[in-house]
Amino acid sequence: MPLTAHATAPSPRFLHVGTYAPLGQGLYSFSMAADGSLRPIGITSNAHSPSWLAAEGRHVYAAEEGADQVAVYQQDHAGQLTLLQRQPSGGKGPAHLSPGAGSLWVANYGDGRFAALPRLADGRLGPPESWPSCASADCRPGPTRPQSGPPGSQANSGHDGPHAHMIEASADGRWLLGTDLGRDVLLAWPLQAGAPTTAAHELALSPGSGPRHFVAHPQDPRWLYVLQETSSTLSTVELTADGPRLLDETSVLPTGFAGTSYASGLLVAPGGRHLYAFNRLHDSLAVLSLAQPRRPRVLDHHWVHGSTPRSACRAGRHLYVCNQRSDHLSHFDLGRPESPRFTGRHTPVPSPAGACWL
Repeated sequence: MPLTAHATAPSPRFLHVGTYAPLGQGLYSFSMAADGSLRPIGITSNAHSPSWLAAEGRHVYAAEEGADQVAVYQQDHAGQLTLLQRQPSGGKGPAHLSPGAGSLWVANYGDGRFAALPRLADGRLGPPESWPSCASADCRPGPTRPQSGPPGSQANSGHDGPHAHMIEASADGRWLLGTDLGRDVLLAWPLQAGAPTTAAHELALSPGSGPRHFVAHPQDPRWLYVLQETSSTLSTVELTADGPRLLDETSVLPTGFAGTSYASGLLVAPGGRHLYAFNRLHDSLAVLSLAQPRRPRVLDHHWVHGSTPRSACRAGRHLYVCNQRSDHLSHFDLGRPESPRFTGRHTPVPSPAGACWL
């Protein structure tokens, strides 16, 4: 019996949180209890604003937005991180990275370049191979105000030139997808090892909308949902054999909202029947139904119990929201995915930006 109990005992889970300097001192690590509560393990020093994290195997990859590098860490059995390597990100100001198809893909916000870094057998990375989001003759940014934003919105971010904001391989392995916030476009290349060798399919989204992050429908990867920062809208895109096609755009703010807000993170809820979109300034978590995949519908909004939710991390039925300007994580229970419940718990983290778990 003791052997059986030991074999079926759940493995420890650890949450790692990246932060913005100078308040944030690096990566903050926690052990997760079964009820989602967090216990601090320690801080892995990093003064370069490791603002986006991704986990793969026993490795954590951090986009060092302040140093134009990617840091590679290895987690031990106690949740401690050890730095293995730093590698140039292939551009300026890396804001997002994701592992897939043998590479670590990086979106460099500062100069609008995407990059592919080959992932080696030991988790380390090879040198980056990068490419621009647009041809030099066609890099005009979109308008500074969103065409489809709420009345009175003064939202204005990144429409001074190309700004790569996210890159990821599609769930069906057919496409490499990226967003250019500055030019209001979604890009799609046929997926291959390393940098694309063919021109991207470019899908124009609403002018001034600022496409930021996207997720695929969990059951049908041809449907892609793109969250747009300055318009606070969600676009539904179909990935066809000929590239992406725009189907719909809907606000992720409450009906009647007027003024300025900035959308940020986007997650699939447990069970795959809902999406969670986060709004900064409105400081809310919007719940959207995927009952009709072609037209997601906003069901409700929940206060995040903090200020400026930049992103969030879901670990099973637990959700941790990175509230950047109130310097904490707020905890939600997702036992009912359509109705996230604030647990009453906050975890102090200075200027949290992104999180991942192993």
